[in-house]
Amino acid sequence: EKRINNQSLYDGEDEKSQPSLHLLLLRLFMICFNTIMKTKEKVVAFTLFGGDQDCMYSSPEKTPGVCPVCFNRLEDVVDMSYHVRKRKGDLFCTYDFFRIVTEKFKRFCEENKYPGLIFTPITASPGYYYFRPTGIYKLDYVRCKTKFITKRECCGSYDEVIGGFTPGYKDSGFFMQSDDFILASEYWFGSFERKAPLIIVGTRTKSKMKEYGLSNCFFFPIYE
Repeated sequence: EKRINNQSLYDGEDEKSQPSLHLLLLRLFMICFNTIMKTKEKVVAFTLFGGDQDCMYSSPEKTPGVCPVCFNRLEDVVDMSYHVRKRKGDLFCTYDFFRIVTEKFKRFCEENKYPGLIFTPITASPGYYYFRPTGIYKLDYVRCKTKFITKRECCGSYDEVIGGFTPGYKDSGFFMQSDDFILASEYWFGSFERKAPLIIVGTRTKSKMKEYGLSNCFFFPIYE
């Protein structure tokens, strides 16, 4: 097992779930960043990522829910004939940014009564669900150094929203009364038809997910 300053690249997750290379590199960056930051800033939440799955749609032209002019994704339309590759884990993201979870992940959320979560069963893949939180967690996009590239007049969306979670920072005017929640960023991150909001969970939620045994879940800190 690779370690840096005695901190695992997997942050205590199930190491057999084999996260993708880009997640490992992202995790490596955050370990180095956290080593520098030490305890200067308080962690108030986490951005949640999962493992990879193949694209749900093969091209912008074949992706429903996009602007007909600029092909930016405006809403998620799930392909019910999509086949999920059988891989170890409970949370996945397709390469075109559709989140998919298992029955176990759904059961965890229902038992904890988290509000505002969408679970859509995928017909061709029994036991798997498209997943999206609807509640909003506001980030400080200036401190996050998020880039908003080319706002379109046709639909009001941006071609690309890049950065904002390595590291992440909470909006100073946004307050949560609980440390146990599952929410989403107000902006969809990514490019053109490959966009999705970030999934943001509370510090207590992270602990509960690990205690419940959810695997293939990777957490990146959001600071106060």
